[in-house]
Amino acid sequence: MPRLRIALAVALTLALAGPSLALELTNRNVDVEGKLDVKSASKLADKLLKLDAESERPIYLMITATEGSAQGVMIVADTIRSLKSPVVSVVVTQVHDAGAALAPFADRVLMFPSSGLVFTEVEYEGVKKPEPPPEPKEGEAPPKVKPPTATEVTLQKAREQFLERFYGRLAKRLNMKADALAKAIADGGLMMKADEAVAKKVAFAVVDQLSFTELPKVKTEIKVTTTRKDTRILQPEEGDGQK
Repeated sequence: MPRLRIALAVALTLALAGPSLALELTNRNVDVEGKLDVKSASKLADKLLKLDAESERPIYLMITATEGSAQGVMIVADTIRSLKSPVVSVVVTQVHDAGAALAPFADRVLMFPSSGLVFTEVEYEGVKKPEPPPEPKEGEAPPKVKPPTATEVTLQKAREQFLERFYGRLAKRLNMKADALAKAIADGGLMMKADEAVAKKVAFAVVDQLSFTELPKVKTEIKVTTTRKDTRILQPEEGDGQK
């Protein structure tokens, strides 16, 4: 992972004992909980940018989310790529949907012993997946189906293209081919326990010990410089018609 800082790699290596790891959390932790949709992802991205502006120390995503959208996942994933600080996903429990999809986009993935990743279909926010036409009853003619409008066709095409890119990027993070991941999800999903995720190199290690260190708060001093400008009031000249 080209963005991974050397300092993070050294810190994790020193704390690593076999497949387990002693993790030192700090106040640079961000909870990823509930539903990771566009609204919540935008707020999460804002938190990450502010933490990144304060320091280049690792940021930890404490992931418990099990709902959301593909757009929400990619907002956070794209933000992670832009940061100077390394970002570590810490999978706290068994997660699926958007929570599982987000985890591999961090620079490192750590797993709690009882956690797991279940990669399932993630919805495209704003445009529903088209439903198959209803099956006709025996002896009856097929029901009439209203054809989609031109706008609906365009939106479905946008949905398909976005999800294709989304699953393609996710497949790379899982060390899989895109078609293999697509088939697994179509068949119901792909499940990995914590040790399996480590064995498949999706995760770095299983967290065996936890500690917490309070980092000093960074004070930002803002200096405002005001430049004085003289304002001239022009008086009308004689004979210009103004009084």
